[in-house]
Amino acid sequence: MTSSLRRVLFPVLALTVLGTSVVHAQRVAPGHQPPVPGALLSVVFEERVTPQQIDSEGIPLFEWFPTLDPLYAADVYRVVFWTTDADGSPIRASASLYLPVSPQPVLAPVLAFGSGTTGLGNECAPSLERPEIRRLGWYRANMLAYAGQGIITIFPDYTGFDDPRMSQRYFSKYAEGYLMLDSIRAARAVASSMRVMTRTRAFPDPKSFTAGYSQGGHAALAAADLLGEYAPEIDLVGAIGFGSTNSVETLMREAGYYPPSILYAYQQIYGADLVRPAEILQPRWALTLEFDVLTKCVYDFQRYYPLDIRDLYTERFYEAISDRRLDREFPEIKRILDENESGLSGHGVPTLMIQGSADIIVSNEAQREYVGRLRATGVEVEYHELDGVLHRQTRPAGFVHSVVFIRGLIAR
Repeated sequence: MTSSLRRVLFPVLALTVLGTSVVHAQRVAPGHQPPVPGALLSVVFEERVTPQQIDSEGIPLFEWFPTLDPLYAADVYRVVFWTTDADGSPIRASASLYLPVSPQPVLAPVLAFGSGTTGLGNECAPSLERPEIRRLGWYRANMLAYAGQGIITIFPDYTGFDDPRMSQRYFSKYAEGYLMLDSIRAARAVASSMRVMTRTRAFPDPKSFTAGYSQGGHAALAAADLLGEYAPEIDLVGAIGFGSTNSVETLMREAGYYPPSILYAYQQIYGADLVRPAEILQPRWALTLEFDVLTKCVYDFQRYYPLDIRDLYTERFYEAISDRRLDREFPEIKRILDENESGLSGHGVPTLMIQGSADIIVSNEAQREYVGRLRATGVEVEYHELDGVLHRQTRPAGFVHSVVFIRGLIAR
């Protein structure tokens, strides 16, 4: 990297060790004034990355898929800010922020990008990815590629990471949606500060976007659903999903890797009286559920759990979810799954959906069905089904489509 120098720009309520923020996702003490969602706690400058370095870092991400030459360098920051948990309480969150660097003043749209599933434990946080050792998605290269196109890009760790007392709020529509919107608020606050603007000369455009891969697509559209009630001041003009998993019930029906983590997370959010994994998972998976989901990141649990749900669920639950009878057989679970489906509120935010024809996590049939339901709410949807593309390839394969989509909406 260009520089290993790290400098604290806004050391508000933050602890730093060698310039690295160590603020945990602690809650507000009773009786204290609730913090403002999106308010900054700390901003740490990490490094400047040249266009040549952005191009080089993108090689293992994009492989043979078309990309775009970087137009700008990028300054990388680590930010800590306030957001809102699934239950409505304030909680701290952290993100990596990538700011385009321009010799002349430019307007740059703001993009909040959510990662795909990485795991529930703190060591699985996407910000900790070391792709040369354990690949989660080459996310840093992906975010740098957007910054290189003149897009202010913020990449948050989901709510619950960085705190040893809790796990990720996995597939919580509310925790994810609040986080994405507060990420935009935080990115705008940093990019609008005079000290940062004189370094980068990239001023935040009024228009903002959300995007994400797999679980991140769920988060991107959750933000659109919650926009009017939670962050009406944000001009959210577009949302993007890459292999997006917006229907949690569909994901639980089609891919057995993920339901154990979903059930554990929902048990933490809704309580053991409503979410009873022992009634859903076969005993061999239910008995060690907590240990397994908290100690295995995605590259481990995809080898541990079966893809075929017949080998995961009890016979009763398998038949109920396969025959779409959850409303009669497991009404509490059905209500929770419906509550956490994202994108169908009639939010009106134009949406780009990138799907790979060879995706085995979310089937083409299920994605087309979802897109039809999304369009039925009045949302303008651009849908691309890319031939031969796998689930994990939707981001690199759809990158150019996403940049064209963003630029098209900026120009409106």
